[in-house]
Amino acid sequence: MADDGQFSRTLLLAVDAWRYGTRDDLQQRDLQRALATAVRESATRGGLDPERWQRQDAGDGLLSVITDGSAEPQVIGSFVRELDDWLGRYNHDLRPQARLRLRVAVHHGVAIPADLGHAGAAPVHVCRLRDARAVRELLEVFPEANLVFVVSEAIFEGSVRPRHTSLSVRDFTRAEVAEPAKEFFATAWVHVPGAPGHRVVSQLGAWAVGLRFAGAAAPPPGFFEQVVGPSFEAVGMPAPEGAESSGEVLSFRVPAGLSGTVLTGVWLEHLREKADAHFRGVRLAVGIARDPDPAAAGAEAAGLAGSEPAGRLLATAAGGRFVIVVSEQVYDTVVSRGGRFVFPESYRCPEAAAGCRLRVLGHSIPPEAGPPQDPPAAGAGSPPAITATTHGDHSTAIGHGTFTAPFIMGDLHQHGRDR
Repeated sequence: MADDGQFSRTLLLAVDAWRYGTRDDLQQRDLQRALATAVRESATRGGLDPERWQRQDAGDGLLSVITDGSAEPQVIGSFVRELDDWLGRYNHDLRPQARLRLRVAVHHGVAIPADLGHAGAAPVHVCRLRDARAVRELLEVFPEANLVFVVSEAIFEGSVRPRHTSLSVRDFTRAEVAEPAKEFFATAWVHVPGAPGHRVVSQLGAWAVGLRFAGAAAPPPGFFEQVVGPSFEAVGMPAPEGAESSGEVLSFRVPAGLSGTVLTGVWLEHLREKADAHFRGVRLAVGIARDPDPAAAGAEAAGLAGSEPAGRLLATAAGGRFVIVVSEQVYDTVVSRGGRFVFPESYRCPEAAAGCRLRVLGHSIPPEAGPPQDPPAAGAGSPPAITATTHGDHSTAIGHGTFTAPFIMGDLHQHGRDR
């Protein structure tokens, strides 16, 4: 591109290093040197001329404007493979926390030379793709991967799908990238060298939630407006749209950009909190699923919420008011890693249903479903049994019995009546 800002489309390459800020001064210096060397040598071995690239550095990353109009196939093919090989050799003898691991994004568009590098929507777009939460999470989900490579939809449709690149359509997984705080929403295509394709698919697919209400064919009036919408707003997301009813189950797609860890942890706590505030007696099963096809994700979430194991727990008064059902895939790729309010140890696989895991909010271990029970009349019989449970990495059940002490640490659940 000419320095006078003349209109011209260019290829944009954005690279950023994993966990740069956690390293000390000398480690950061060494990492910067390694990053620059990795990009330069990999580009040269991939048949490119990096000396002609216009580079904008940012400590732990860089943005390169590639003016060579014929470079795109090599950048998306040989350069990525050479970069993965280079990182593999460099990281071979390093301890895990010292490895150089990269997020790499490619887009094309207009980049105008500016005082601090380049300006324009295209440089912003490629950096947003590189820094997207979904892309960052892949380096955590696949600790053996040296890099995560993401291309914009324009690159995928213009170069990958027409088979101009040595990386094929099968090497990429579609991802909906959303950063609401920055008003950025885009479709991207992601490749993780060496990672099983089905696991990448399960990590990047669309999220969906299904809700089944005990003893009712539909949610109580106002439930979506007073509970579901505000629960998503509490985690910084817009209220979901397009809820669909299938029999006794309501399903909806989760707003793009919400991480699975937040969905299976903090969001569930907000859902329970809002329900307790407005619909204290409601009992429901929550199915959570993920699939590249949003429609398939919705159908699976509805099926999980309406499953027989969830129904048996809902029909048991002591079973808990909120039954959470996740697919085995969601458990393996998200829940098993833990997180705030996630508690993977609180899930169990029901014997009667393979392919899913159940949790009852407030229980360190899900109770076994018993025969349906009707809540006792107010004031009737002896005091209800109370169970005290605690959550965390070392969750334990304190015990069962009738407690009269004025202070108990943990959550209290009265078997046989609502909380």
